[in-house]
Amino acid sequence: MTSISTTGGGRVDPNAERRLGNPSDTKWSEIDKTRLYLIGTGLYSFLTVALHPLTVIKIRKQVGVTTPELPTSIISSSESLIKSNIHQYYRGLGVVISLAIPTRIIYISVLESSRERIESNAREIILDPPA
Repeated sequence: MTSISTTGGGRVDPNAERRLGNPSDTKWSEIDKTRLYLIGTGLYSFLTVALHPLTVIKIRKQVGVTTPELPTSIISSSESLIKSNIHQYYRGLGVVISLAIPTRIIYISVLESSRERIESNAREIILDPPA
């Protein structure tokens, strides 16, 4: 699949792929891991913080906890979130973040390094079949 890049006037830039390279050809050993971990972990943590109240509401509904603060519909859930104490929806966030960050780093590292190894081994097998 090729990507199409446009220049300022909406024209297609024919040299874009040659300049940018194919993203699937990027090797794990060529990536700046410090930058990836810092930026990626920051974005992942931001999303976790932003979505944590919805996760708490979902879990409470699944468990069947009935409290006056826990309404039955999504619209009333958002109204309740605004009106009630916001701290109750961020309970346990520290544990989630402290466990999610190292897990995410390990997951990405193992995934990308194994993908690179499998790809290189597959190329060797395809190019040099056993006699």
